[in-house]
Amino acid sequence: MEITTMSRKVNISVDNLPDTLRGQIHGVESAIDNESLALFTDNKDVRISIENAAHGLRAYSNTFNHYDLWGRFVRSGHKKLPLEEAPKKTIITRKISEKIDGILYDGELKITPAVVSTRKDGEDVEYLVWPSDREEKVERALIRLASKGKIVKINFKSGIQYAVVFSMNELAQELKTVGQSMPYPQIKESLEALQGSKLSFKYSATDTKNTNIDDSFYESNMNFLSSLHFSGKKGQGGNVKCVACLNAFVHNMIDNLEYKGYYFNSAQELKRGLSRWMMLRLYHLWRYAAPGKTYHFRLLSIMEKYGSIYSTDNITENKLKALRRDMTTTMKDLIEKGAISEYSITNVKDDKTGNIIDYTYEMHPSDQFCDEILTLNKHNKRIEIQGGKRIVENAVLIDEDKLVEIVDK
Repeated sequence: MEITTMSRKVNISVDNLPDTLRGQIHGVESAIDNESLALFTDNKDVRISIENAAHGLRAYSNTFNHYDLWGRFVRSGHKKLPLEEAPKKTIITRKISEKIDGILYDGELKITPAVVSTRKDGEDVEYLVWPSDREEKVERALIRLASKGKIVKINFKSGIQYAVVFSMNELAQELKTVGQSMPYPQIKESLEALQGSKLSFKYSATDTKNTNIDDSFYESNMNFLSSLHFSGKKGQGGNVKCVACLNAFVHNMIDNLEYKGYYFNSAQELKRGLSRWMMLRLYHLWRYAAPGKTYHFRLLSIMEKYGSIYSTDNITENKLKALRRDMTTTMKDLIEKGAISEYSITNVKDDKTGNIIDYTYEMHPSDQFCDEILTLNKHNKRIEIQGGKRIVENAVLIDEDKLVEIVDK
């Protein structure tokens, strides 16, 4: 079985597939054959020209609408523990609160750690692994590979799944390009942690633009990755082939065009987890960035969304100062990266005591970031038109010249 994806070839031999996959597949479609995947991997028009960006061309990837903004990763506390040292409470609960494109998402999610076996002193030792910054890096690189065309639709006997098909070396290379090099055992453990960690959520979705529409309610349980399969020969190392099946939630978001493009290198090259997360958030939410427009947020609210604190935490004066120091460093990172030109901070005081209890940040976009957002918005509009999500009135047939005209409006 040979699968061709965009300009790359992914060769899958039935004989070379892991035993867990053999005999279960009815057929496979590449990004060339499948419309949803063709749109997801369409990135030919989102490169910023060298004339408009002194730093050169950037790598393109996709981010999923509200899914990537939820606090799905563990920022503090336990990240890896021997099984015998497991705390009484292993499930982490986070609040969901995001407003995207007029839809308010409100609820909670729970993160259950994976059990991963590792060789230590000649013996297999079992660990509890919570998905943390390391797993977030690997997941971002995995979606980057998918966005480049390394994604297929597999028709299993049990149902259809989208899967990323790659080698360990390809994933390691994506991490290396943004300064996140990891040895193969760590990458493999991260993938296993993503597959073994469970994500459960329940939330309501309220259309704030149309009060006549009833709220929708959702509740699901799934793994970060639906399943994970390896094949190869002993000693292959980076040549080991991997098939990582995406979960049903991500699958549906691809089908429904519920994703947006961003520049992978710009976000992932940043050294600090908070800075990377903030950059991705700006790409995702600041879709109207333009000279003169600003973006506001409250410090405690954003840190709760990131996962550094919980709504039930008692925020002392020293803790508030520490959070502000973290955000100051991130603001400097964003200025140095060229995302914002400047920012300001306003104290939020308690009406009774007069003590500072929070801070409001106001960010100003750089000209460079405004140009990037404009390019990404045009590309997103074109994808929506091609996918039928955006209706173009009085147009029966759209040729290439007409499409360019529509996108440039």
